Amino acid sequence: MLNRWIARACIGLALLGGGLSTSLSWAQTNTEQAVSSYVNITIPAIARMKPYIDKPVSDRAKAFATMGFTDTTCGAAVTEAITAREHFAEGAGNLCGAMIAWMQNEDIYTCSRVKFSGIDFAHTEPVNATIAKLHASEGIVSTRLQLQKAAGCTTKTVTYWGPRLLGLVDQLSASVTNAGDLQAPSSGAAVPTVKAFEYTVFLCHLTYNADETNKSAVTDAADDACYAMNYLLDHKTLEACRTLDKSITKAWSTGPSDPLASQAEGLSSKLAKRFGSLDCGMVIATAKVEEEEAKAKQAAAAAAAAKASASSEPTPNPYEKRNAIVGQINGETQSYNNSLEVAERWYDRGEDYDACGYYQQALTSLRTLETLYADLRRETGDSDYSAKSREMKDHQGAMLENYGDMCMEAERRLY
Repeated sequence: MLNRWIARACIGLALLGGGLSTSLSWAQTNTEQAVSSYVNITIPAIARMKPYIDKPVSDRAKAFATMGFTDTTCGAAVTEAITAREHFAEGAGNLCGAMIAWMQNEDIYTCSRVKFSGIDFAHTEPVNATIAKLHASEGIVSTRLQLQKAAGCTTKTVTYWGPRLLGLVDQLSASVTNAGDLQAPSSGAAVPTVKAFEYTVFLCHLTYNADETNKSAVTDAADDACYAMNYLLDHKTLEACRTLDKSITKAWSTGPSDPLASQAEGLSSKLAKRFGSLDCGMVIATAKVEEEEAKAKQAAAAAAAAKASASSEPTPNPYEKRNAIVGQINGETQSYNNSLEVAERWYDRGEDYDACGYYQQALTSLRTLETLYADLRRETGDSDYSAKSREMKDHQGAMLENYGDMCMEAERRLY
């Protein structure tokens, strides 16, 4: 599933990169920021946690409680490194995030960031001298290998990650009601926050992609199930039902050679129970009837219009063209808002591949709006629409400035 999202995102990466220009002074400023965060935040954090990599869980937890770190301690440093295109600093930031997760005995995020840091360290582009020196003297590569070994990242396969993913599905399912309200997943647990729930959905995605060599229809179905629960949280029952339906079909299609074949029946049974409690059969059937009725009404209206047009001379409408343009503007504005909202949600979850695909859609809408407002200016003679056209162009520039480098970095990671 991730590969499909990456492909979609990268359709727009080259376009986002096109036309971007970077002044030397601007690049130096970003590099200085990246070096400062690397020296003052990333390296000290790694150094403090490194002695505990091979310690027992309890020792790691006790030590971490005294360090004053949060899950996002190295987050800004990673962003600054990406902006400055300093791969070693970015990789060290990802390693820092992996170590923070490991200190809390969370191996899903640990192994995900360990993988990304390895990709970053493999680059051979010129590196800032200060970063390069510390990269070697602090033994950052050997620290990564030590953590990778301690967390078992290279030895854990889908037979390990699959049950972890199924556990996340159970947790999410128990945490949200059919009405979309959050609840405690068990008697001894607290009600999760929306942010915590969405982070668990994100962990589903990471777990699903943890073993890229051995795939399973069960993990594919489980990943869909996580997103079905997220639809419930968003009060989108129809989307939740359709996703559950797809997930159940995948689980039932599991073949005997699937590494998680023994888990398929249990998963499909749980999902079918949730499907039934939501009355998804009726929800999907009702939606299908409504869609067919809407199509029939559209067809009848089109036929009536064609008949009326054939039987009478059309009455010229001087506002017809401008009204059509306004309609297009309204639709494109909605498309822009929707794309930007989805992009920001993916970006907040750390999924820049997916975010960039939606940022590109939003950018395309802005370009269309720029043209439409120019057309409306020509049609009406109102100079205010020229200002709106320029405003759309300015928005394009702002979006390129804010997200262009991030999306080019996503392209770099892919290739």
